[in-house]
Amino acid sequence: MNNKRTVWGSIGLILLGVVLWGGFNTAMEATNTLSFCISCHEMHDNVYQEYKTSIHFSNPSGVQAACPDCHVPREWIPKIIRKIQASNEVYHWLKGTIDTKEKFEARRPQLAEHVWKVMKETDSRECRNCHNFSVMDLKGQARFAARIHKDAMEQGKTCIDCHKGIAHHLPRTYTTQAEKPKYNPEDAEDIMEICAACHGIYGQGTPDGEYPRLAGMNPAYLAKQLEAFKARKRINIPMIPFANDRELPKEDVRTITAYLAGIDLPTHIEVVEEEATQQEGFDALGRLEESKRTLNIPHYPGNPDAGGRLYRKECATCHGKKGEGNRVLTIPMLTGQHSKYLLRQIGKFRKGKRVHDDPRDQQIFQQFSETEIADILAWLSRQDD
Repeated sequence: MNNKRTVWGSIGLILLGVVLWGGFNTAMEATNTLSFCISCHEMHDNVYQEYKTSIHFSNPSGVQAACPDCHVPREWIPKIIRKIQASNEVYHWLKGTIDTKEKFEARRPQLAEHVWKVMKETDSRECRNCHNFSVMDLKGQARFAARIHKDAMEQGKTCIDCHKGIAHHLPRTYTTQAEKPKYNPEDAEDIMEICAACHGIYGQGTPDGEYPRLAGMNPAYLAKQLEAFKARKRINIPMIPFANDRELPKEDVRTITAYLAGIDLPTHIEVVEEEATQQEGFDALGRLEESKRTLNIPHYPGNPDAGGRLYRKECATCHGKKGEGNRVLTIPMLTGQHSKYLLRQIGKFRKGKRVHDDPRDQQIFQQFSETEIADILAWLSRQDD
């Protein structure tokens, strides 16, 4: 009798264990779905809306990578650790740390830095569930991507080194530290008087492509180019008298790049009826100044649809989905830049007179036809409409 009780007791414990284990596992997997992740408005109204525009949400192959695929490990122990860490997220949800758009944007740099740090430490473990160097067919990739991935394999780089912001917007900050560079406005205006002779008083550049737009560009990228001019790694005759540490010391570089980055050039000017211009009190001078600040790139001749497809394949990963650039990786914006200037720079890349990202890119640029380049410029010229 005691033996039967022992047997039934053991069976009962086993069944109880199975039920508890199944219940635990079911509950954990229920929290491992896209619908659960976006069930709170903080995620639904912010990162989910961005994710829906990414290739991980919708793509020609129909293979979707949802929140858990990128943010929750598949391996059991790392998964449990991640779930325990998620209790901190529940705490901040209860506290309302990011319960408004403004709070979320203010905290985005910190959140992004944390995710990037974790992915770097795990060698982009979740990315490699789908993307693995060992089975990559480089010949089937876009031209620049094939070169970059080959280098990454040889140099031991990981996915997140280059693919920050692939599913979500990058922090809208000048640096990854969520701080705008500080500068003395009077010093900046003094320096700008020299720059304005070529680049315009608002850093708007010239439509003929001789001088680029500088307004609104990443200060780190501008500083990087100034250092290239100083070191003569990038040659430009008009810049030679100014690109040296005596005329433009490091402090002045920080000042002018921060000043230029803060200039916002609108793409449209408000329409004013002719009758209004005849009325007393109409500010004609103010209207003229407003028109000088307005910069809308004229449509470049070409096939924008074909250019958009080619841009998304070859350029978007680095320069952004709409040519907005990548501040974290100091990659310049292309949208809003003068088309003829971009064309001139592409010509220099093709001739080896200027280095793109790598000297080998010269051969890649040479593979693009004139029609393909025109189509990309046609697409870019319409992105600020």
